[in-house]
Amino acid sequence: MTELRRSRTRPLTGIERTAQRPLISVIVAVVGAMAVVALGFAMKATQADQGLVAALNKSHSGAWGAFSSFVYKAIEPLPAVAITLVIAGIVWAASRSLRIAILFGLTVAFTWLPVAAVKILVDRPRPDASVLAHPFSPLQTDGSFPSGHTAYIVALAIAFWFLLRDTRYAWVPIVLGIVATAVIGLAVVSDGLHFPTDVLGSIVWALTTAAAVRWLIVDVIASRMHRRAVR
Repeated sequence: MTELRRSRTRPLTGIERTAQRPLISVIVAVVGAMAVVALGFAMKATQADQGLVAALNKSHSGAWGAFSSFVYKAIEPLPAVAITLVIAGIVWAASRSLRIAILFGLTVAFTWLPVAAVKILVDRPRPDASVLAHPFSPLQTDGSFPSGHTAYIVALAIAFWFLLRDTRYAWVPIVLGIVATAVIGLAVVSDGLHFPTDVLGSIVWALTTAAAVRWLIVDVIASRMHRRAVR
């Protein structure tokens, strides 16, 4: 009865829809995370895609070079957090629900931020700057795998899809997400800061973990907090 009254006043958004098979989402997330870590260690041992980085880095000049460098700096962790807060504010204004805005922001954050732990665990060195035509400055010394920039963009696109999946605009975050991921992936590789497999690892990470993250945040934590609040 409570849900019926709620639906009459404000339809549930896709991000609030209860997961039908949460166990499957959790299993997919665990398997996906294990696969990403395994890929990271395998590529750290071989550095087999160094040649691809060197080839793409040759294009890092002119307008594309300036754009790709700007992209890297624009979505580093602190700017990305600020961007997420701004977007969450827009979601709040559009949905007229602070709850939805918070759920959106947390879904992005907790899909994206754990890649920092994977970076530390795998500790894959960045591409060898000595073989690059246009090495990036300043030199980045943290782990290369996976790409945090790519993980952020994919997490953002998925969160938007969750938000819009019950509407006729559900295709928009899919199309824009694919385009943005391709552009960001090419940018960070041509910058000479990431390997193609760093980008691949981030895509797999976000795609396999996002559903479990949304379930944990919305169906478990937020629902329990709501039940306690109404007692």
